[in-house]
This record gives sequence, structure tokens and C-alpha cells, in this order.
Amino acid sequence: MPLPVHRPTNSLPARGRTAAWLASACACLLAACGNAPLPAEPIARGDTAAVQRQLARFIDHEMKANAVMGLSIALVDDQQVIWAHGAGWADAAAQRPAGPDTLYRMGSVSKLLTDTAAMQLVAQQRLVLDAPIQQALPSFRIRSRWGEAPITARQLMTHHSGLPRDMLGGMWVDLSSAPVADFRTMLLGLAAEHSAAPPGLSFAYSNLGVTVLGAAIEQLAGLPFEAHLQRAVLTPLGMASASFSAGPADHPQMARAYHQRALQQEPALRDLPAGGLNASVIDLAKFIAMQFASGRNQRGEVVLPPAQWAEMLRVQNTEVALDVGFGVGLGWMFSTLGSDSVHGGGPVAHHAGATFYFRSQLMLLPEQRLGVIVAANDAAAGPVVNRVAQRALALMLEAKTGQTQPARLPGFVPAAQPWADAALRACVGDYTTPAGGVSVRLQQGRLRARVGDQTLDLVEGEHGALGLRYKLGGLIPVPLGPLGDLAIACRQIAGHDVLVATLDGQDMLVGDRLLPVTGPPGTDALAASFSAAIGRYAPELAPGERPTFDAVTLGISDGRFWIQPQLTAAFGGDASLRFPVLPLSDDQALLPGPLADSGPIVTRVSSPDGLLRFRFAGATFRRLAP
Repeated sequence: MPLPVHRPTNSLPARGRTAAWLASACACLLAACGNAPLPAEPIARGDTAAVQRQLARFIDHEMKANAVMGLSIALVDDQQVIWAHGAGWADAAAQRPAGPDTLYRMGSVSKLLTDTAAMQLVAQQRLVLDAPIQQALPSFRIRSRWGEAPITARQLMTHHSGLPRDMLGGMWVDLSSAPVADFRTMLLGLAAEHSAAPPGLSFAYSNLGVTVLGAAIEQLAGLPFEAHLQRAVLTPLGMASASFSAGPADHPQMARAYHQRALQQEPALRDLPAGGLNASVIDLAKFIAMQFASGRNQRGEVVLPPAQWAEMLRVQNTEVALDVGFGVGLGWMFSTLGSDSVHGGGPVAHHAGATFYFRSQLMLLPEQRLGVIVAANDAAAGPVVNRVAQRALALMLEAKTGQTQPARLPGFVPAAQPWADAALRACVGDYTTPAGGVSVRLQQGRLRARVGDQTLDLVEGEHGALGLRYKLGGLIPVPLGPLGDLAIACRQIAGHDVLVATLDGQDMLVGDRLLPVTGPPGTDALAASFSAAIGRYAPELAPGERPTFDAVTLGISDGRFWIQPQLTAAFGGDASLRFPVLPLSDDQALLPGPLADSGPIVTRVSSPDGLLRFRFAGATFRRLAP
């Protein structure tokens, strides 16, 4: 989507799920946010049957509460699938139930397979992790406001490349009405685009980065990307029904797509390396088992040599200050913020996936050799697959070790004494965050934060942290669930004034303060130029193209320019969040995020018909008539 919103397109990694969780929590303040989950019951050591019974009940509860059409799950203990289960419908009209062999679009879980193929080439000394990616892909070019700085394969796999999240134009297409665009052709057009940040600065999720990596794999392998992945990864692992393709597989086990229990047409995805995997949970159980066999398949053959297998599961970014403890391996995520953590079994390695109408979650406890893969064919299933995977892994851990999940550590503790006025004022300002712009103001001695259309109270806490509270109409307290346990601290890190959130013992950077406004918009020539661009815009689409949002509005509020996207229904239809726009010249502006001084570029383009147009992330947006 054309903004630093880390929710849709084809993935939801840890920080992406955090942004989605924060945004969703703010969006549902005035509405019910789903039924309370079923409580877990004690599990005796070795009682996997009890694990299965509890999970079956939990899945049934979650699917009914969220109207999810179909879901499949597989549990892996070392080299064994100890339970595989389907619930609901793979195809409701044909009365075909979802089962362990049902095929799903796996979205960004695909990246783990793409990165595995890259590491095979590293083991063969054909790809160098820390060399410029142009050594493997000489055609790769992109503009940079920070001068020449090489992007490496390691940075592509850890999402530290500084590349934009997506190239939106032509990313999703209905195959019934138009052929899908080629990701290789799209990459050739990057020479006219801009990087969003200097390489290595901080974590910033990029589907584009993994697509670049996939093109490098193809170049080195001498085969089309999808054919090489089949030969080098899927077939050796015994993932017999799995494949990479632009659209859903032409296979009798392929699930149909749904939203709000209505049948949908799942569009094709151009960026195969980032999200084009079709697979069943049984297929991906074999990939999980490889992680517990140091890179060997179930026949004992080496698929990924031990050194490269171990490197993928090693946290790579411990020295990146602005990542604030958010751990990422080569493909794998190691941090969460919210209710989907699992404690007591060592590090949790995971990756989520999302296409238009499919959702997935894969989670491992490598030290315990326990793993789970959950997939669903419903756009409403994102929170469900996360909760089911977390519950499954926690119950498996309890059955194997006796370790139960501790009570969540409170991130926020109310302050015993009021803060000094100077401490309160230190947090005042406008921030760019994954959930949109946040404005913090000091009003009548109290800090308040505006997030989208909502205003929350910021309550003073211990250790320099703030808590979030909300009152309906300014009078009636509304419980915020996990959001109410969140602690937010204003810190200075690497020259940035940032917001760091803490929950359940984990920290994560969630905001960066923008430079203060020096005057009202329109008081200088640059701002006046953008004032003339205020209005509502729609993407100009090629035949058959499917946008991830329906419209974007540029406006002025609180002394700043803001842009407000209207998401398509498949991604929630939300239009409440707004994002800052910082003019750079008469023709260009910055959409900051996740840091205030970096982000994708919006460029005004000439329009022979006189209509105002902007180009962003490979797509063009036309101003609509008033």
C-alpha cells in the first residue's frame, strides 16, 4: 500500500503484526473487538491428546467468533507431525472441507523458502552475503538520497536494505482479465525509483528486497526462479504439492478464497519470491522438520548445510541501535509485541503471511524442536492464525516440558508521584509510527495522544514510561485489553527522539518525532505548492489490476500535511489512520516511516490532461474531481 502502514500486501512479520495490532486496537476502541478467548487448561507431561482436544475447541471458538471459512494446522515435534487438522471449508459451495492437505496461498512465509535457496548458493560460494547484490544481479539499480551505499544479500534477508516496502503498480492482478506482470521487468524499472533509507539504518520490512534477492537467485541458478525453488528446496524436502506461482495453484486441493463468508477471486501476485508459495500445512511441516535436523530432510540428506542453517537462525541485528532489541535472523523474526509471545522454551522464530484473502503463521521453538504452521483462506483470519499458532506452541511446550505460560509482565506501572512539567513536555510533538501519525499534546497538565480519529490519555508511570487510557466521550473508561498494559517511553537513540513500547518484557521502537512545525502550511512557496495539491486521489490501474486501497486523501491538519488512505475491504476497509507528508521540493515529498528522516518519495508528474497526478512506489495516483 502506498504508505508506511505495515499491515497488508503480502506479509505480517513481527513488527508488521505489531503495527497491525496497534492500529487495530485504536480502530476498535468504539466497538467490540471480538469475544474473549477460551482459557487454557493444564496439560500433563506427554499428554499430546489433551493438546489436540484443547486446540480443536480453541480453533472452533476462534473460527466462529471471527466468521473464518477454513483453517488447517500441523504440529511438529522434532521429525514427527504429531497432529494435523482441518476445520471449516476449503470450498464451501462444493462442500470440500479444509484438511491437512488443503493448499493455501502462504504469503510471506514464502520468504523463508526464498532465503533458504539464497543460503544454498552461499554454501556453494556462488552468492556472497556481504558483497553488493550487483555482483549477483548486475542489472539492479535504484536512486539514493544518501549517495552510493551497497546493498547486500544479508541486508535484503534481514530487511535492512533501505528499499521501499513495495512497488505497487502491477503488484496484484486478476488473472481472469489480464496477465500478471513480471517481477523481473518491474525490477528493471527501479532505476527511476528512490530508496527509502540508507542500508543498515534500521529494520524496515520490504517485499521488494526479497524480490530483488529472488532475481539474484534466478540469475545465479540459470533457471526461472519458481523452477529453481522447486528443484533446490521444495522437491528435496518432499513438499510434493507445494509450488511457487503468481496465482493459486491449479490443483484439486487448492482452497478457494473468502471474505465475510463470501467467495472471492484471489488475485495473482507479481512478486513471486516474496509471497508466491502455494503449500499445505503438511508440506510446511517438512520445512519445519528440516529446522530441527540442522538442515537435513527426513531422509537424512543435506538440503541446507549446517553452517548456513545456523546462520539463518542467528539474530543478525544486535548492534543496530534503532532496532531497540527487535531481533531478526536471515528471514526469521525473533520478537513480538502483543499477546502472541511464547515464554519458557527459548527463542521463538516465526514468520507470518498474508495475501488478499489468505493468512498464515509459522512459529518454532528451535531449542525444544517444536513447531506449528497454521493457514486460513479468509481475509478475516489474520488475528486468528496468530492466536491459534501461539496457543498451539504454548500447549506443546507444556506437554513436552511441563513449562506453563507465566502471567504477562506488565509494561506499565502507574507513577507514585506526578511527573515534573519538564518531563511531560519532553514527549510533546508529532511522531511518525507504523500505525500512522501520532500527535502528543500537553493539555491542562495532562498528556494526550491523537491516533487517527481517536484521542487517548497518556498516564504517567514509573521509570519514565507512559500508559494509554481511553474514555468514551471523555467520561466513560473503556478497557483497552493488551494495549492498556503497554508502556511507552520517550527516548533519544542514535540522534532520534523515539517512542519505545514495552510489553511482556519486550521492547520495540514504534515512533520517531518529526521536526516541529515552524509556521502554518502555505506560508512559504514550497508549502504553498503542496497546498494546491490538497484533495482526494485514486490509483490509475492497468486492466485487471487490483489495488490494496481504494483512495488516498491529502489534507492539512495541526499545521502539517497529512495523507489518509482508504484500504480495500480485504484489508479491513479502514480509513481512520493518517500519515505525515513532508515536502522536499515543488515536485517531491517524503512519507516518513518508520523514522522521521527516511521513507519513500512521492513525485508529482506532468499531466497532459491537466489533472494533478503523483507517482509513488511505481504507481500513479490521479486527483478526483471535487
